[in-house]
Amino acid sequence: MCSLVSISDLSRAEILFIINDALERKKGKKIDHFPGVLASLFYESSTRTRESTECAAHRLGMHVIGFSGIEGTSVQKGEPLADTLRMYRGFGANVIALRHPLEGAARYAADILNIPVINCGDGSNLHPTQTLLDLMTIIEKRGSIDGLCIALVGDLKYGRTVHSLVAGLKMFSNITLWLVAPDSLKMPVHFIEQFPGTIHHAHDIAEADVDILYMTRIQRERFPQGPEGEFEFDKVSRIYQLTPAVLEGKRVGVMHPLPRYKHRIEISLAVDSLHNAWYIDQAENGVFLREALLSSMMLNKISRRKNEFIPGAWKELSVKNHPKDAQETVYRIDNGTLIDHIHAGKGKDVLSVLQIDATAKFVYASNISSKMHGRKDVVGFPDRELTERELSKVALVEPDATINIIRDKKVHKKGKVVLPSIIDGLVICQNPRCITYRTHNEFAPQKFQVVSHEPLLLKCYYCEVPVEREKIKLE
Repeated sequence: MCSLVSISDLSRAEILFIINDALERKKGKKIDHFPGVLASLFYESSTRTRESTECAAHRLGMHVIGFSGIEGTSVQKGEPLADTLRMYRGFGANVIALRHPLEGAARYAADILNIPVINCGDGSNLHPTQTLLDLMTIIEKRGSIDGLCIALVGDLKYGRTVHSLVAGLKMFSNITLWLVAPDSLKMPVHFIEQFPGTIHHAHDIAEADVDILYMTRIQRERFPQGPEGEFEFDKVSRIYQLTPAVLEGKRVGVMHPLPRYKHRIEISLAVDSLHNAWYIDQAENGVFLREALLSSMMLNKISRRKNEFIPGAWKELSVKNHPKDAQETVYRIDNGTLIDHIHAGKGKDVLSVLQIDATAKFVYASNISSKMHGRKDVVGFPDRELTERELSKVALVEPDATINIIRDKKVHKKGKVVLPSIIDGLVICQNPRCITYRTHNEFAPQKFQVVSHEPLLLKCYYCEVPVEREKIKLE
């Protein structure tokens, strides 16, 4: 059985299979029965997601254990997430439904458990089951998703529902997105990069002539604490308020993941009785969708999909031991490692990343003539061959550097380091909301995926926040 951490864990075919099954169940399809245990672990408040997930499990004949909120649990005593997860697995859980305030928590849970994990929301990152029921509602109302024009309105910065929805919509054709938000709540760029459709940005709902308005609540709980956060929330929380007057004469469908915020309500209750109001059916679809999802998991209808691991490599370069190599130079070494073709002025960065201090044995030549760069730095380590981990560090900060292994005054091997597709325990995620961030004390390892080699772009394996070479921080 496979986990569902991100909507990207599913193919388009799997998404449509689950949705069609859910629609059949809504029409009265006979329900399967799977004796088993669902551990419903909600570290944050929830009504619709938790209740519909547990209701779906009950309808399938499963027993439900867990908690809603951490009050009264050992989490309040400081228990790490890993211990809580393993305890519930030991209690016989077949599936974990997890909501957690830290981004990447569900991926971490899926990594350390041998049972499926359903991500019911990890901080402001993702909410894949909400996306499935959103897509189900669109198909139910419109018959198809391809070719639609959809406006996402409100909190696009912290709203995990819209982050997941964008990822889900990437699998459909000719989608036009309108991103309607104040500048302070714009969608982070990495969620919309490589979106295959058309994207427009706007501040006003009236600018977006669309098929669907997807409204969201401005989430005070995600804003900074204190007066500054309260001021910013007050400034943006009344901007988008949908009323019957705004919808007059329009056939647009209105969706909302709910809840609405009653003190500054974003969709007037007067809209509820209009034909535009899809959000009531949208919420009801949660039970049928999550029932279909659990059934698919129990029947192994979802393929296990992992990114193929590509190990790091050594790119061999030709060795030419010319007579000049024997000449005395400021960076001559007889045995050891010579790092050549470092960009001028960057040699200190190489020493820093290797944690070399003044007491260490090394040679350093700066700003010398280079055919490749015009000027270059060279760093050498006499009588020492760098480890694979150290060479990977060099490749992260200086991709053009060449590594020379010197033995008996000759270049024994020369090449460049090619990074593996997954980098373990080397790069630090600087997202303070990530499960790996040290101050959270959850002991999740640092782990990054290499999205592209040139230019180098990494992505945290857990929270999925990208980082460019210039912003990489190493352990």
